[in-house]
Amino acid sequence: MCGIVAATATRNIGGDLIRMLRCLDYRGYDSAGISTFSGGNAIEVRKKQGPLAGLEEVLGESPIDGHAGIGHTRWATHGVPSDENAHPHLSEDCGVSIVHNGIIENYRELITEIEAAGIKRVSETDTEVLVHTISLFLAKNGDATAQQIVWYLSQKIRGAFAIVIQRANKPEEIIGMRYQCPMNFVSLSGIAAISSDISSLIEYSRDIEVLKDGQAVAITPNGHAVFDFNGTPSESVKVHADWPIDKVAKDGFDHFLRKEISQEPEALRALVKSARSSADELHAFIAAQDIKKVIFLACGSAAFAGTLGSFYARHKKLPIDVLSEIGSEFRYLPPYVDDKTLMVAVSQSGETADSIGAIEHAKSQGARVLSFVNVVGSTIDRLCDMSVRLAAGPEVAVPSSKAVINQFMATTLVVELLADNSEASFDAWEKGCLALADTIENIIAREDEIADFAAKIAGHQSSFALGRGLDFASALEMALKLKETAYLHCEPMFAGEFKHGSLSLVEYGMPIFCFLGDPAVRHKSITAIEEIKARGAHPFIFDAQDRDDPDVAALGHYFNAANLGPPYSSVAHLTVAHLLSYHAGLLRNTDVDRPRNLAKSVTVE
Repeated sequence: MCGIVAATATRNIGGDLIRMLRCLDYRGYDSAGISTFSGGNAIEVRKKQGPLAGLEEVLGESPIDGHAGIGHTRWATHGVPSDENAHPHLSEDCGVSIVHNGIIENYRELITEIEAAGIKRVSETDTEVLVHTISLFLAKNGDATAQQIVWYLSQKIRGAFAIVIQRANKPEEIIGMRYQCPMNFVSLSGIAAISSDISSLIEYSRDIEVLKDGQAVAITPNGHAVFDFNGTPSESVKVHADWPIDKVAKDGFDHFLRKEISQEPEALRALVKSARSSADELHAFIAAQDIKKVIFLACGSAAFAGTLGSFYARHKKLPIDVLSEIGSEFRYLPPYVDDKTLMVAVSQSGETADSIGAIEHAKSQGARVLSFVNVVGSTIDRLCDMSVRLAAGPEVAVPSSKAVINQFMATTLVVELLADNSEASFDAWEKGCLALADTIENIIAREDEIADFAAKIAGHQSSFALGRGLDFASALEMALKLKETAYLHCEPMFAGEFKHGSLSLVEYGMPIFCFLGDPAVRHKSITAIEEIKARGAHPFIFDAQDRDDPDVAALGHYFNAANLGPPYSSVAHLTVAHLLSYHAGLLRNTDVDRPRNLAKSVTVE
């Protein structure tokens, strides 16, 4: 969710804070702010409601700088998006500044304490309560060490958090602490920096330090100290980041989303290489277990990859239960899990709070956990028994695209190896992925056709996406992308269920997206298309044949991708969904890179 950054150096770091915040813009764009210390007794703050560009305008009119500072980009959880609720938050004496990602569950109890001390809040946030709590502690313990501050705060608060603290009386030192929210840092000669996102740190170094839950760090330009919440020295996790530095460049595209859709073939080929490099370990990992149940675990679009995996297991006739579970539901109503359960966790960020909680529960019941994540060193990457890189590369746009393709194909790889844990099975999956990558390139080359479809749906406010069998996962992704990218309501349904009630909502001209990628149910899906056409709807049909089917094409707006066979044809239609929702968003004047109310990395429940 929110993004936090900090830097302390032997030079001015105002520009560093803004550069790092640009890398974290996807984590929230309700407001942005920085605080710096440039001398005297007070910390200065500049903050502004809205995206980072608004803060940059403020800094252009009223600049601040210094050798140490912290920054924040916000996704609102407590308090509306406003200047007052923006971070950083300052103590009344301007001696302490704080930024925070997460949720403080007992903040109302702390409000009572600070109000009893005569402090008046100026915001609605739980974060402001933290800065006053620290300020009251420092009023009695002005020379407190970083370890003492961290210990005190850890005893006072409950929740999930990443917190960064700046003090005027120790201007070179910045303190960071984390529990269930990510925090990373680098420490070099003359400069040290903290960030929620590894990508914002690699301009300093590709060797990154990752804090574990219950750890804190105090950084200065001359070094750092890592310790646990009790003040005991501790060791962080060291990771090497090998992705490109220029992730924030659009490379000639108008939007990051469009750029990332264009990278889908390249990303899929990278997944094949990543999986190939882990093939021996993956074969051994599966062979070593007596697996009686498989649970695909994810949230958002990644959960649809789990849906495909569970349905593909039926297609392959696996003689075991294969379930697809949503992280937020699994935590509180889990299925039976034991030491014969394999959980497959799928996540772009590797920091999804609901998935992390579900993984921890599964492991506590004896399950083994395999993960596919896009971010090396992330919490899920480190938590699982084995992890395979999705290798999609950085995504900046909040609606995920290239990572989704890789997530879908990752779940099918697991199913293939559960059905036949052999090199031949892996080779067949690899061949299918490479053919799919070529097909996706061909689909992108036909973008104008898809843009024409978008023009036909842009004026509508409601729609349906229908699929049977493996195609239902494609319908789920189409529906979500239209909602988040184009703000167009779309309800995904099994095609066979449509006549059991929802057909009553069909109005003349309503767009209904129909997927025909699964050959096993193609004839039944065509029957559903004929039914909705008879009721006046406008079908948009996504086929997967060697050549166009004129009889089906006559039923509505028709796009034929390629006959790759299951599950590849169904996954090819995801690129159609991504391009369609992108162009519909443009026509509906939405911010396709940063949809309202959303954040890319959901690190709170």
